[in-house]
Amino acid sequence: AGASRGDIRGHAAERGAKRRLAAADRRVALAVLQRSGAWAEELRAVAKAARSQGAELLLTPELCAPGYQNFGREGFEPEPSAVEAEICKIALEEGLALCVGYAEQRHPGNQDAGFWNTAVLADRTGQLKLRYRKHHLWGNEGNLGLTASDEDLQVVDLDLDGPLGPCRVRASIVICYDVEFPEMVRLLACDPHRVELLLVPTALPYTEPNAASRIVPARAMENRYGNFVGEPCDWADEKLLICSVAWTE
Repeated sequence: AGASRGDIRGHAAERGAKRRLAAADRRVALAVLQRSGAWAEELRAVAKAARSQGAELLLTPELCAPGYQNFGREGFEPEPSAVEAEICKIALEEGLALCVGYAEQRHPGNQDAGFWNTAVLADRTGQLKLRYRKHHLWGNEGNLGLTASDEDLQVVDLDLDGPLGPCRVRASIVICYDVEFPEMVRLLACDPHRVELLLVPTALPYTEPNAASRIVPARAMENRYGNFVGEPCDWADEKLLICSVAWTE
């Protein structure tokens, strides 16, 4: 990790001076999908609704396809290449960035070989910017056929485009339980990553509010940079939430 808090503040100040106006009040949408068999159709409808309300980025829960509550019963048949191609297509056609969680087959075409708990980030041009696989499995997830990843963490430049004009932000992803490990987030905060926006798709029930209300804000405070965005569980009542986020030094 290496960098001190002062180093991080210094880097953030340098970036903030250049990006303060462009980065203020960016519009992010949080979405809950309900139909596992028609995830792509529903994702497209939600993306269209989000974009019509000015959203520049749409974040779904972890395992949004087929839905966290459905995965243990049904698995997920579509091959990863088809899922990711559809997500990129929707991002391009609806004109906003998408961060979508899904069950990625470890060996395409063979569900028995297990899955990764994956989230992908596509930009508004339909380019796949980042694929992240969950490192820390929670509870019974290993018994559901999910495998923990040990891949290196990555940060990408994500271009947003809304009413305030274009903005480029350093973005990354961790999934749910991952954010409860400060070391992971610290690595993303320090050189060479220097993340500014960390997307945290989750599938937490309303009975476990601490991750969203305490742990995620604590990670942001510890590392002295931008906003984290979390997402309630697939079976929540909310369908689409639009919010404004900003990051400065």
